[in-house]
Amino acid sequence: MCSRVTGVYFKSLYSPSQEVKEVAHEGLRMVLAHQSRLPKELLQTGLRPVLMNLADPKRLSVSGLEGLARLLELLINYFKVEIGHKLLDHFRIVADPQMLQASSRLPLPENEGITKLVQLANIFHLLPSAANIFLESLVNAIVQTEAQMHFSAKSPFSEPLGKYLNRYPADAIDFFARNLQLPRHVRTLRSILQVGLAPNVQRELASRTQSLVALSLKSNDNALLIPGLSLLSDLADLQPDWISENPFVIDAVVEIWRSELLEPKQKDAMVPDVIHRHSIILSIFKKALERTARADLLFEVVDVYTRNLAMDLTRLTQFLYGHVALNEDVVYRRNVLNCFISWFEDPSATWATKTYFLRFIVTPTIIVQANGPTKDGLLDQGFISAVHRTIWQPMIDDTTFADADDMFKIELLHMTTVLVHRFPELLEDVKKDIIRCAWHYITSDDAVVKQTAYLLAARFFEAFDTPQKFILRAWTGLLRPPHTEGKLLIKQALDILAPALPKSGANDVGYPQWAKTTRRLLAEEGNGFQQIIMIYQLLVRQPHLFYPVRALFIPHMVNSLTKLGLSGTASAESRILSIDISQVIFDWEQKSLDSEHQSASSRIPIWITPLAFRETIVSFLVRLATASLDPPAKTVLVPRALVLLQQMVASTGWSEVTVKLNYFSRALEQVCCMQIGGSRHLIS
Repeated sequence: MCSRVTGVYFKSLYSPSQEVKEVAHEGLRMVLAHQSRLPKELLQTGLRPVLMNLADPKRLSVSGLEGLARLLELLINYFKVEIGHKLLDHFRIVADPQMLQASSRLPLPENEGITKLVQLANIFHLLPSAANIFLESLVNAIVQTEAQMHFSAKSPFSEPLGKYLNRYPADAIDFFARNLQLPRHVRTLRSILQVGLAPNVQRELASRTQSLVALSLKSNDNALLIPGLSLLSDLADLQPDWISENPFVIDAVVEIWRSELLEPKQKDAMVPDVIHRHSIILSIFKKALERTARADLLFEVVDVYTRNLAMDLTRLTQFLYGHVALNEDVVYRRNVLNCFISWFEDPSATWATKTYFLRFIVTPTIIVQANGPTKDGLLDQGFISAVHRTIWQPMIDDTTFADADDMFKIELLHMTTVLVHRFPELLEDVKKDIIRCAWHYITSDDAVVKQTAYLLAARFFEAFDTPQKFILRAWTGLLRPPHTEGKLLIKQALDILAPALPKSGANDVGYPQWAKTTRRLLAEEGNGFQQIIMIYQLLVRQPHLFYPVRALFIPHMVNSLTKLGLSGTASAESRILSIDISQVIFDWEQKSLDSEHQSASSRIPIWITPLAFRETIVSFLVRLATASLDPPAKTVLVPRALVLLQQMVASTGWSEVTVKLNYFSRALEQVCCMQIGGSRHLIS
């Protein structure tokens, strides 16, 4: 009776039903648990279907191979290891190149040929212990199959091969170490390790870290660099403590990194292998920074910005911001800044690397601290003294940094500007040298260096009491042409200086000197159109500053409207500026009317824009609103001009010019209908 039941179990192992096969497998396992050996006849009867199918590759079936795997799992002692030779032969026959090429275009679930290959590979980990003799042949066969099917990551063969390699981890690592120069073999190993299919192999590889470093990084064989670095990067991902437990690995990677230095015009800057090596090393450095306290690696990482490589470094920049500037550990950030000061004096560090370190680490870290809930904890007098000694004092005579490029000087000035703006309380003892640095670089031939130095001076005047003659000198220097570069810096510096100007002219007789200087530069025709635009934009941004001296500027402003808004050289920027100027003059008039009413009792005369100028402004706005402009310009300019005209008509101060408006009412109404939804009541 027992033999019949066992026979049923054997037959059921080949059932098309998965549930029946599972039950049969469990039943046979229970029989073997109570009966150490099966009768010979019963065993032969049970194995005959499998052995018959295995004899001819054409008779192989997926269900038969699954049944063989289940039998091997239960009856391994009844099989000889030599069966592996037959399995390998079948694998090579089934893995026909034409079949593989056709199968690469089909979904894997519908691919019987590939499924057979996977089932064949899945048997090897169930063979007797001596099956390690097939390791090289099996791996080579699977690697070739994956290559023909263009797999570049985990494949259907990863799991069965992973099970097999996991039985023989030492043999597996020995084999792959011998073939480390073969990219396809390394890719197959990595795809298994990365998804955790061979933990024993992973541990074996980690235990041989020193050998891997010696083989791949210290052998002077470039063919082994990328495979070795890739495996080291995988170990860093798979075992979080591996980097801290093997610090010599990072030291070896740093040596490789430094040997990768490229000349600025080196031709292999576009070679994929060069870029690939840099990418892997940067990945290892980032993991080391996240898991260790090695702030020195930041200097290595930043050096990549100086190399002539076709790499997208956006994500690296974001990493640096997050790792240092946005790091919540203030002790770590302070350590980075202190390390920077020590490293800054290292003559082997290039100016370019120092430039990028300032740009991406030092200055952002100071800014984030200043914007945080508390400014305390990061900077102290010790840090300021060190910066003074290593940076600000050498900047004054420019001998230490004489061979540095302009970008380096700009970053030094920018960092100094941030410190003056955000931490002036720490700079009392060194402020004289800071302003001397600013004046020194204001004379630079480079426009951006010059404007950055002016911005530093403006921040300095904002933070510290300064003789007014220096403020006026900076104001005049910023207004002087040319303004071809650094326009945003000029704009920012002028806006910072503006609040201090009224004090500088407190003792002047008549109009203050800063106002007369600005008006003179505005009137100098040789300065060009851009000079006029720059000064008028300043005036529009700072209407309160110029209000007391408006009589000095309004005549020129009014006479410039046509050139800015209607001439053949007018641009979209200048046309918008012309409306801004008209708006400023109107707002000034409204303010002066309010002041006139308030001071009526004292009879103090208030300067009013002459009627002729007001009529010119109205005429200009009407002409601009009815001019033939491009559709984009009309969309922006016409509504603004019409709204300002409406404000003028509604204002009692402009009643004298409403008659002039009536001459153009019909044209304006037509424009209103076309431009602002058909409203015919904008001009009453």
